[in-house]
Amino acid sequence: MINELVKEALGMPAIFDLIGISGAFMTEQKRLWQRSEIPLPSYTAVGDLMRDLKQQPALREKGKTLLAHLPRVPNLQADADHIYSITELFHIKEFLYHYGRLQLLDKREGLFGGELTDLDEVFKYLDPQGSGSPAFHLNPAFSDRLGEIFSRERQLETQLQKSVQAHFETALKQLNIKASGYQIVVPRSDKDLCERILQSSHWVLVSESVANLRFSLADDEESLRIKTQLQDLQHERTAEEELILRNISLYIHQKVPGIQAAAALLSLKALSFILADFGVKYACVIPSIGGQEIRIKAAVNLPLKLHLQAQQREYQPIDLCFEPQGNVITGPNMGGKSCALQTLGQLVAMTHYHIPLPCESAQIAALQNIWINYADSSRSSDLSSFGAEVVAFNEALEQEGSSLILLDEFARGTNPAEGEKLLCAVLEYLSHSSHLVVAATHYTKPALMDRLAQFTILGPQLDSSVIPSDAKQRLKLLSQKMDYRLKRLDKGQLPPQSAIAIARLLGLKNEILKLIDMGD
Repeated sequence: MINELVKEALGMPAIFDLIGISGAFMTEQKRLWQRSEIPLPSYTAVGDLMRDLKQQPALREKGKTLLAHLPRVPNLQADADHIYSITELFHIKEFLYHYGRLQLLDKREGLFGGELTDLDEVFKYLDPQGSGSPAFHLNPAFSDRLGEIFSRERQLETQLQKSVQAHFETALKQLNIKASGYQIVVPRSDKDLCERILQSSHWVLVSESVANLRFSLADDEESLRIKTQLQDLQHERTAEEELILRNISLYIHQKVPGIQAAAALLSLKALSFILADFGVKYACVIPSIGGQEIRIKAAVNLPLKLHLQAQQREYQPIDLCFEPQGNVITGPNMGGKSCALQTLGQLVAMTHYHIPLPCESAQIAALQNIWINYADSSRSSDLSSFGAEVVAFNEALEQEGSSLILLDEFARGTNPAEGEKLLCAVLEYLSHSSHLVVAATHYTKPALMDRLAQFTILGPQLDSSVIPSDAKQRLKLLSQKMDYRLKRLDKGQLPPQSAIAIARLLGLKNEILKLIDMGD
């Protein structure tokens, strides 16, 4: 398990942002995947697809395009008595249309190994006219009787149009006036015309103002007769459409299990695709999960690398090789200890989502949980940072299964003497547990504990280069000279010290540096 605070601390939101394809279906699947609410594709399946997408870039682009157009899976009702509305059937047909295009690509070019279920029969049932369109509407192809009703409606509408036009011409002729529409506006000042229209059975007053009267053509007997027939026909049409919807619903209910199974398989394949696409884009590998140790070659903290590249700065990959009995990393501030911990935690967290890893190779122990101490050390206003850290650590130990426990300057919130004792005791305890711990510290004693593997950040590789006078240039030089790689120390070997050299490079006053030398 990885709680949300730990995910945040490890930079997982930035990783999630790099994965995915736009579109309603893919957005929903990604949301469910991040919340662990749907099954994960196997790493093997993701790796196989990565290989295929690397070899067939055109297929990769086709897949991205079709997946982006997929709508959300329609709401398929479990109630067998449910009658689907036209809107619901529209969403079902729309999904089947875009699903069918993807399934055809899978069938012809093997995007998903030809495994997607063929739902063309269902689509064709909802498309009896053979339009091949994602839109759904009831039409005569669903029912001969509906076709007869449509035909009769068109006939009556034509008759009504002719009847109204003839009546209109008669009404105008009787008044000896001209008009272009079935409404006329007469000024009140023309009292004679107003009176004649008011007395006529061909017109009806619909509105009036201070200046004008507005009249509309009244229905004659023939028009009323035709309209009555149209109303009766509309009732027949409604009844026939309800019958068609009932029959379609019965058919869809029979197909629901198959559609749901196809959608579930599609979800798995779609997740495989976005993970494989991520893996191809960022030159990732599929890790080997198992054993008790961690061996990662040329590990990359991808969000950090992209951030540095945006600033036209280089990123240095590092090897991360840690032992099950416990590990300690020492090194200078600004040396990359915290980044090494975050990178390790980030890559292990990625395995929980079956995300390919940005590195050259990876063997990672099966770890059910991840915890890093600064993720929730300030979560409670009732505790100091040290108190919150201790409480959170105890809770982390209560989690079921093996955990990756990352300690970044653990116990720094108390006095150094007790903090060092606490860290040594914690590391000794964890070294006899099923957890794998990696601690970064400035304390000396933990770095000399026999059971633990000892590492140091190589740190700044300083030479006789001229030290710039400008502070910004000094920082730039330090960044250029810093070697972030980890070096394993021999048992009992004291970690190298470079804090004073860094202070000297950053321009600490000579008077202070001389005092340090005198103290030595």
